[in-house]
Amino acid sequence: MSLISIAVQIASLLAGGVAVPATEATTPMVRIAEIEVDPTQLEAYKAILAEEQEASVRLEPGVLMLHSVAYKDAPTHIRLLEVYASKAAYEAHIRAPHFIKYKTSTEKMVTSLRLIETTPILLCAKSNGRDGGQTICLKR
Repeated sequence: MSLISIAVQIASLLAGGVAVPATEATTPMVRIAEIEVDPTQLEAYKAILAEEQEASVRLEPGVLMLHSVAYKDAPTHIRLLEVYASKAAYEAHIRAPHFIKYKTSTEKMVTSLRLIETTPILLCAKSNGRDGGQTICLKR
């Protein structure tokens, strides 16, 4: 059983849902969002983005990871690394109330958006972040 399958099952059980049988392994959906924001609205945009990211990861079992960064020398250039358990998890995500609120609230703040579909090679993280812990890697 792949780590993605295990992660999906655990998240589903914790959320009170029905676990996906191990025989129905899902393929993660990973994308990069390239966003440019109106400089006069950057701080407001970052606050709305942070609220949406936290809610998505906390509330949606299929949202495995959302990371946002800004270019150091161009802070209005935001990049997101989005990892979903499956395409169906992504489709559920874009229908979630907190995502719809983010999209409608930031519509006039975003000056450019490019979504890049990717093929994951290997995604690794420490289970306890900066505090270390077990290394967890998700393979395709």
